[in-house]
Amino acid sequence: MEKALADMPGSVRAAWVAAMEEARKDILGSGTVLESKQYTGTYDHRYDSWDMAVELGIGIDAVDDGHATVRLVQHCAEAFDTISQVVSYINGRRLFHKVSVGEILPAGSRSSYSPENYTLHLRQVDGAYRTLQAAFEAPDGRAGRYQNLLRLTASLKEQARALETTAPAPAPAEPRAVPDWFALSPTEFEYAVAELCRKDGCTRVQAIGGAGDLGADVVAYTPDGRKAVSQCKQYRDKVASPDLQRFAGTVFNVHHADVAVLVTTGTVTTPAARLAKAAGIEIVHADRLDRWADGRDQPPWRHSHTPLPPEGGP
Repeated sequence: MEKALADMPGSVRAAWVAAMEEARKDILGSGTVLESKQYTGTYDHRYDSWDMAVELGIGIDAVDDGHATVRLVQHCAEAFDTISQVVSYINGRRLFHKVSVGEILPAGSRSSYSPENYTLHLRQVDGAYRTLQAAFEAPDGRAGRYQNLLRLTASLKEQARALETTAPAPAPAEPRAVPDWFALSPTEFEYAVAELCRKDGCTRVQAIGGAGDLGADVVAYTPDGRKAVSQCKQYRDKVASPDLQRFAGTVFNVHHADVAVLVTTGTVTTPAARLAKAAGIEIVHADRLDRWADGRDQPPWRHSHTPLPPEGGP
C-alpha cells in the first residue's frame, strides 16, 4: 500500500490520505482493533478473484494486483460485542473497505475470542446465507409459496366481491321490549340494567346494589375487557350534582372502573351534566335508556363521550 501511495501525484496522494483517515475514523474509530495484518495479493482473471489468504475470500471482490490491510475489530453495542473483519485495499487509486460481521458475543466475553474462531464463524455465516438464498430462490421455496399466497388472496377477494353482490340483505333486527321502569322495584330495576349489559355482550355481570355498595349497583365487563360500573337512579325527576359528586368520588378510586355509567329513569340537572362530562361519567337518561333497551342505541361503553340530556335546570 505504501508503494501505491508513492506512485500517486502529490495532490492525489494528499486527498487519498485524507479520505483514508476519514474512513479509519468512521469504521475503526468506535471499535478496538484486535488484530491487524498486511497482505499482498494477485488478481486472477481466470477466476475473477484475488489470490490471497483463504480467509480473505469473503471480504474482497476482484481487484487489481495490490496490497490490503486486514483488521479484526471489536465493537460494543448494548449487551453484545460484535467482531468484524475490515479489509481496506486500493483499486484504481481509490480506497475501498469491505466489512463482514463474523462473530457476535455476549458483552464482556472477549476472552473467548480468537482469530481462528472469527474465521470459522465467518465461513459459517457465509455458508448459511448462501443456503438460505438458494432455498428462497428455489421454485418450491419461500418465494414460490409467497407468490402462491398472493394469488390465493386475490382469488378470495374476487370471490368475496361476487358474494357481496348476490348475498341477500340481512333481515332487520327484531326490536326489543322496553320494560315499564316504574313498575319495577328498585332492586328489579338494577337487575333490568344488568340484563341490558348481559344482552349486549358483557360478561361477569353482577347486580350488587344495596347498603354499603359505595355507588356500585351493577358491575360488568365489556366485550373488550373493560370494567364498567353503573349506578342506577329510579327517579321521576332530576339527578342533581351531589349524587354525581358522590358517585365520581368512588367509581374510579374505590371500584377502579374503566367505564362509569349513571343510569336514570329521569334526567339530570345542567350542573350535574357538566360534572359528569368533566369526570368522564356516561349519562343514560330516560330517553337514552329506552333507546338502549329496544336496541336503537349503542350501550354506553361504546360511546366516546357522554351525549348530554336536555337542559335540566339548576
